[in-house]
Amino acid sequence: MPYYRCTLADEKGKRSTIVREAANREEIIVSYNGKDQLLVKCVPVEDYNIARFKKNFSRDIILEFTEIMAALLKAGLTIQDAVGLCVTIAGNSKTAWLSRNLLEALRNGLSLHEALKMHTPSFSPLYQALIRLGEETGSVAAVFSRMAQYLRNEKKIRGKIGNIVWYPLLILGITFIGCVGIIVFVLPRMAEIFAAFNIQDTDNLVRELSGVYRSLWLTASFFVLLITAAILVLAARKTSDRFAFLTDKILLGLPLAGPFIKSLQTMDFSFAMEMLTGSGITIHTALTETSSAIRNRAYAGALIEVESLLRQGETLSRSFMAYHEFPPYVATWIAVGERTGNVENVFTQIRGYFEEEVDHISEKIMGMLEPGLILLVGIIVLLLIIQFILPIFSLYGRLL
Repeated sequence: MPYYRCTLADEKGKRSTIVREAANREEIIVSYNGKDQLLVKCVPVEDYNIARFKKNFSRDIILEFTEIMAALLKAGLTIQDAVGLCVTIAGNSKTAWLSRNLLEALRNGLSLHEALKMHTPSFSPLYQALIRLGEETGSVAAVFSRMAQYLRNEKKIRGKIGNIVWYPLLILGITFIGCVGIIVFVLPRMAEIFAAFNIQDTDNLVRELSGVYRSLWLTASFFVLLITAAILVLAARKTSDRFAFLTDKILLGLPLAGPFIKSLQTMDFSFAMEMLTGSGITIHTALTETSSAIRNRAYAGALIEVESLLRQGETLSRSFMAYHEFPPYVATWIAVGERTGNVENVFTQIRGYFEEEVDHISEKIMGMLEPGLILLVGIIVLLLIIQFILPIFSLYGRLL
C-alpha cells in the first residue's frame, strides 16, 4: 500500500507530522473523523523516501534483535520503549544501528511492521506479516517470542543445508580454477618446452596440443555456461512472476529436493497458521495472510486456491487434499482436527512434525553426501587425467 505524510494539528494549534500507510487518501481522512487531532494535509510519499535507511542485515543480527525484543515485550514494555531499550542493550553493534533506525521510524509515526519494511529483505514477508497481525490483535509480545524460537530453529536447519552444499561447490570451483590455470599457465609453458626439442612430426604435436586445449576449454566453458544459466534464471525469477511460479513448481516436483522444499514451506505455513489462528484470526484470513508470506510461489498459489475452495463450501481437509503441493500429512491431520472440532490446534502438531521431518531429511542428505562427493571427486580426477595428464605423458614419451 502507498504511504502518506500527514500533517496534524491539536486543540492548541501545535502541528506534528507522521507517515502512515493506507489504501488511499480517503481512508486516512475517515480515520481522523471525530478524533482530537485535525488532519491539515495529507501528501503521498514514495517508498524510497520512507526507506531512506534501507540496509540488509544478516540473519544473526535479526535473530539477536528478535530475542531482545521478545524479552523486553514479555516484561511489559511498549513497542517503542522496547526498541529504544534495545539500542542501549545492543551497545555499538549492528543490532543497535538497526534498532536506532526502527526507533526513529516509530517516532515519525510509522507502525512497527511499516518500519520493518525499511529493511526488506532482512525481515522476511512472514516476519512482517506476523508482526502486522500481532499489532492488530495486540499479541506482538507472543509473536516476537515465537518468532525468536522459529529463527533459532531456522538457523540450525540453514547450518545443515550449508554443510550439504558448500563442499560440492568448493570442488566444482577448484576444478574450474584448475582448468583455467592449466590453459593460461601450464600449456603455454609446455608448448615452449616441446618447441625446444627437434621434433620431426611437428604437425602431429601441434594437433595433440590443440586437442588438449580444446578439451580443457570445453570443460571450462561448461562451468561458465552453468554459472551463466544460474544467473539468468535468478534474473528471470525477479522480472517474471510467471517464470518464478513455474520454476517453484518444478522445484516442488524434484525427486529428492522436492520433498525437502515441501517440508520447509509446510513448516513456515504451519507456523504462520498456528500464530494467526491462535490470535483469533479466522481460517480464511489466516490462509490469505500466510499465502503472501510463503516464499515458494507455487505453494503460495495452492494456498490461495485452498482458500477459494473453502469459500465455496468445501471442507479444509478436502481442499488441501486436492493439491499435490502439500504433503498428505497436512490434509490427514486437518481432517482429524475437523472431526474433533479443534482445527486451530492441529497446526501446532503439523509444525512440530515438519520441524522433525526437515531435520530428518537434512540428516539423510548428509549421510548420502559423503559417498556422492567421493564419486564426484573421482569423476573430476578421471576427467582431468583423460583430458590433460594422459596426452602430456604421451607427448613426453614421443620426445624420449
